[in-house]
Amino acid sequence: MKYLITYDIREPKRWHKVFKFLKKKGLNVQLSCFEVEVESNELEELIDEILELIDPLEDKVYFFPISAAASGLITKLGKIEELNESKVL
Repeated sequence: MKYLITYDIREPKRWHKVFKFLKKKGLNVQLSCFEVEVESNELEELIDEILELIDPLEDKVYFFPISAAASGLITKLGKIEELNESKVL
Protein backbone atom coordinates (compact mmCIF):
# COMPACT_ATOMS: atom_id res chain seq x y z
CA MET A 1 0.00 0.00 0.00
CA LYS A 2 1.11 3.55 -0.65
CA TYR A 3 1.53 6.02 2.19
CA LEU A 4 2.00 9.74 2.25
CA ILE A 5 4.51 10.37 5.04
CA THR A 6 4.81 13.91 6.36
CA TYR A 7 6.94 15.12 9.21
CA ASP A 8 7.88 18.10 11.33
CA ILE A 9 11.31 17.51 12.85
CA ARG A 10 12.52 20.23 15.23
CA GLU A 11 16.28 19.69 15.10
CA PRO A 12 18.06 20.09 11.71
CA LYS A 13 20.37 17.07 12.13
CA ARG A 14 17.44 14.77 12.90
CA TRP A 15 15.44 16.32 10.05
CA HIS A 16 18.28 15.60 7.63
CA LYS A 17 18.57 11.98 8.82
CA VAL A 18 14.84 11.39 8.31
CA PHE A 19 14.98 13.10 4.90
CA LYS A 20 17.93 10.95 3.73
CA PHE A 21 16.28 7.78 5.06
CA LEU A 22 12.95 8.43 3.34
CA LYS A 23 14.63 9.54 0.11
CA LYS A 24 15.96 5.97 -0.18
CA LYS A 25 12.46 4.57 0.41
CA GLY A 26 10.22 6.69 -1.78
CA LEU A 27 9.42 9.77 -3.80
CA ASN A 28 10.07 13.20 -2.27
CA VAL A 29 6.92 15.12 -3.23
CA GLN A 30 7.49 18.16 -0.99
CA LEU A 31 10.22 19.26 1.41
CA SER A 32 8.99 17.15 4.34
CA CYS A 33 6.60 14.87 2.49
CA PHE A 34 7.24 11.51 0.83
CA GLU A 35 5.18 8.99 -1.11
CA VAL A 36 6.29 5.51 -0.06
CA GLU A 37 4.98 2.09 -1.03
CA VAL A 38 5.34 -0.73 1.48
CA GLU A 39 3.91 -4.19 1.91
CA SER A 40 1.62 -4.49 4.93
CA ASN A 41 4.16 -6.63 6.79
CA GLU A 42 6.91 -4.00 6.24
CA LEU A 43 5.07 -0.97 7.61
CA GLU A 44 5.89 -1.72 11.24
CA GLU A 45 9.59 -2.07 10.39
CA LEU A 46 9.52 1.30 8.58
CA ILE A 47 7.86 2.92 11.59
CA ASP A 48 10.43 1.40 13.96
CA GLU A 49 13.31 2.67 11.80
CA ILE A 50 11.89 6.20 11.78
CA LEU A 51 11.33 6.06 15.55
CA GLU A 52 15.06 5.47 15.95
CA LEU A 53 15.78 8.71 14.05
CA ILE A 54 13.38 11.09 15.78
CA ASP A 55 12.76 12.48 19.24
CA PRO A 56 9.15 11.45 19.96
CA LEU A 57 8.83 14.23 22.54
CA GLU A 58 9.63 16.97 19.99
CA ASP A 59 9.02 15.62 16.48
CA LYS A 60 5.91 14.58 14.54
CA VAL A 61 5.60 12.03 11.75
CA TYR A 62 2.29 11.15 10.07
CA PHE A 63 1.51 8.16 7.85
CA PHE A 64 -1.52 8.68 5.60
CA PRO A 65 -2.57 5.52 3.73
CA ILE A 66 -3.42 5.94 0.05
CA SER A 67 -5.67 3.14 -1.17
CA ALA A 68 -5.36 1.86 -4.74
CA ALA A 69 -8.70 3.51 -5.54
CA ALA A 70 -7.61 6.85 -4.06
CA SER A 71 -4.22 6.63 -5.78
CA GLY A 72 -5.94 6.67 -9.15
CA LEU A 73 -7.77 9.86 -8.22
CA ILE A 74 -4.71 11.93 -7.30
CA THR A 75 -4.31 15.07 -9.39
CA LYS A 76 -0.72 16.24 -9.91
CA LEU A 77 0.17 19.62 -11.39
CA GLY A 78 3.53 20.95 -12.51
CA LYS A 79 6.66 18.80 -12.67
CA ILE A 80 5.27 15.27 -12.42
CA GLU A 81 7.29 12.48 -10.86
CA GLU A 82 6.18 8.94 -10.17
CA LEU A 83 7.25 6.52 -7.45
CA ASN A 84 10.20 4.55 -8.81
CA GLU A 85 9.71 0.78 -8.60
CA SER A 86 13.28 0.39 -7.30
CA LYS A 87 12.35 2.40 -4.22
CA VAL A 88 9.44 0.19 -3.27
CA LEU A 89 10.30 -1.75 -0.11
